[in-house]
Amino acid sequence: MVRQRSRGRHAGVVALTVLFAGGVAGCSNSTAPGNRPTEARIRIEGSTPVPLRLVVSTDFFEEADQLNGGAFQVLRSADTIQVTDLPYDQRVPLTTLGSVVVDLANPSVEPAQVRLRVDLDGGQDPYDQSALMSEGGALRYVFAFIQRVF
Repeated sequence: MVRQRSRGRHAGVVALTVLFAGGVAGCSNSTAPGNRPTEARIRIEGSTPVPLRLVVSTDFFEEADQLNGGAFQVLRSADTIQVTDLPYDQRVPLTTLGSVVVDLANPSVEPAQVRLRVDLDGGQDPYDQSALMSEGGALRYVFAFIQRVF
């Protein structure tokens, strides 16, 4: 496993690249004040003959996509991990914002059969997706904690 820390503009480019790469994405948010998660557990199972790229960020903001509608995430900083051995299990402490982006990608031409599961400790439904990822394939999970202030 290789870990790198990305900051600033490069991390945002990664987010944009993944957004348009055609991966399977999940998105969730929560508004109940007592549901702010403090930790994310990331698990990857399956088999892969090649290293996979895992990008995890708890420091990001969302921008409106004026051309296509919707939104995309701009990562201020992120950990980039090369995952070579499965199963993989990591716990990530979340910032006081309680939000996280998890992106698993296959940069190789050789396919990988994987299952990505992200569990949050705030009572949110888990993200649980399986895929046969070919080159450029990705699984992406975004959780943004939203608390209404009245």
